[in-house]
Amino acid sequence: MIIDFNKPQYSYIDLISDANALAQTYGNILQNVTIGKSHDNRDIVMLKLGTGKKYILFCAGVHGRETINPIVLLKIAEYYAKIYEEFNNATEKFENLIKKPDGDVQKQYNRMIFGKCVYELLRTYTILIIPLLNPDGYMISLYGYNAIQDLDLRKRVKKMGINHTEWKYNGRGVDINRNFPCRSWKPKGPRDYAASENETQTLIQIFHQYRIRCFLDFHSRGKSIYYYRNSMTSSYNENQYKIAKKLKEITGYELVSPENEIEYGDSGGNTVHYFSERFNKPAITIETVDEDAGFPLDYKYRFSTFEEIKLVLFILGSLSL
Repeated sequence: MIIDFNKPQYSYIDLISDANALAQTYGNILQNVTIGKSHDNRDIVMLKLGTGKKYILFCAGVHGRETINPIVLLKIAEYYAKIYEEFNNATEKFENLIKKPDGDVQKQYNRMIFGKCVYELLRTYTILIIPLLNPDGYMISLYGYNAIQDLDLRKRVKKMGINHTEWKYNGRGVDINRNFPCRSWKPKGPRDYAASENETQTLIQIFHQYRIRCFLDFHSRGKSIYYYRNSMTSSYNENQYKIAKKLKEITGYELVSPENEIEYGDSGGNTVHYFSERFNKPAITIETVDEDAGFPLDYKYRFSTFEEIKLVLFILGSLSL
């Protein structure tokens, strides 16, 4: 086991170290690549899980204070990579078990079926996983403003007067999830413009580099699923609803009603709105963790969140996106 949920503090350095360790351990099925830089010069990394030519994209850590999903996505990558790598060995063991049954044949058989499905899934799809799009904001939320190395940036974010545990912005004080050029985007000041941030540009580059079949953006809080797009066609939203219903079944999360897609007065510019409008492909936001959870988020949410969303990837693959 590489990803350890029992570490109360999980820093950016821990995440990078674990991402590298996953790639070294499961090199046949998993790669770790750097796709961009934050404004405070931290690498933004992406895992490529699978060998298929169809792409699904998972993203987390857009908001700094939402610290549960980055490590959970790494754990999900480890979960599927381990099943894939063990499949051939399990086949041989199962054949031996059939010859000399010990009463556990059915259990072993069920594992084999699941292993075979995962094996085929990762040969059909490559899952792109960006566990932490906003490493600067993540570090501020965990360790305070001194985590920002650039002195000018540090002064800039301190001036905003926000408790660091509530910090949702990047290292320049910009909300990345209000920075994407889409129909709902509105300027928040005279110097504000869409796609101004390194993190935004990095994700847009990945959108355009790969022919992504489906994009899921993981946020916290609320245990809910946002699927409806007012700017899109009815047929698009029907397909979104079909996918969202499947995700509800396995996560237990609630579907957010269409009228609550965007809160009143919201400046717009979300990741999913940009992707849906630009590519006309499924784009869904999944909110993990209880609605009333306080920041900083309790690290124990890692365990329950993993159990709730670990099969999301499996279900998406079964939908033949």
